[in-house]
Amino acid sequence: MRLTLEAIKVIETIAKTGSFTKAGELLYKAPSTISYTVSKIEEQMGLQFFERNGPHVTLTPIGQILLEEGKPLLTAVSDLESRLNKIAGGVEESIHIAVDEIFPITQILPLITQFQQSLVATPLTLSREVMMGAWEALLKFRADLVIAVGEGPSGGGYRTYPIGVVPFIFCVASDHPLTVIDRPLERNDLLAYPAIVLADSARYMPLRTAGLYEGQQRITVTTLADKIALQKAGMGHGFLPESMVQEAIKAGELVTLPVLEGHKEETLYLAWRTADEGLAQQWWREALADHWVR
Repeated sequence: MRLTLEAIKVIETIAKTGSFTKAGELLYKAPSTISYTVSKIEEQMGLQFFERNGPHVTLTPIGQILLEEGKPLLTAVSDLESRLNKIAGGVEESIHIAVDEIFPITQILPLITQFQQSLVATPLTLSREVMMGAWEALLKFRADLVIAVGEGPSGGGYRTYPIGVVPFIFCVASDHPLTVIDRPLERNDLLAYPAIVLADSARYMPLRTAGLYEGQQRITVTTLADKIALQKAGMGHGFLPESMVQEAIKAGELVTLPVLEGHKEETLYLAWRTADEGLAQQWWREALADHWVR
């Protein structure tokens, strides 16, 4: 008999209880069986895991190292068994949700907590995409569920559920030259200064742009946080999700200006592939839909 996971479990139980008899009670084995198992392993390996003091036993330094290294193995096997049972019951091994940059992640923090405490909890990955990037992540199997902006691509293979709209406002730094213009801003006013543009994260689908004129000077960034930071710094102008800049406006870091050609509201959609019906995904679909209904 060599060292096995079952043997490590036996040794761990003996160490916890301090005796072969009590370990046998917990493991539903005769004390003689427990004693024989340990003695045989010690003999085969040429190591001693316990000091015997009558009915009581204590770990040797070698035994302590065994448990320090062995406990993570027991935990890993237990986790594996749990995952396999979940998968057999229809729960995915993991779930990946791609969220558009304009969606405030704080909106779903309570749902993340609830999911972690649910019976279908499975490793969760959250990632950010921009415009067509979220749709592409779904259709290219990089994500199981997406919160995407605007209409999805043609071709089907997925379902959608509208969960809300995002209004946009035109913002610049409080000392930006455009703030001195005392009327709604026109195209020529905006063309005189760079626009801060959030790049579409799609890799293969046709890219989308919003709030940008032909020939417009631009600085392109890949995250909404960087777009907001550059506009606060006076590096350029652009439309921003209203809910995400309220604090900056209150603090005077950004100001809103009227424009003749505004940015229409964007509809957010919850979307998933038609063929995917895992229990974790179903939990998120129902939770997100219910969250916005309420």
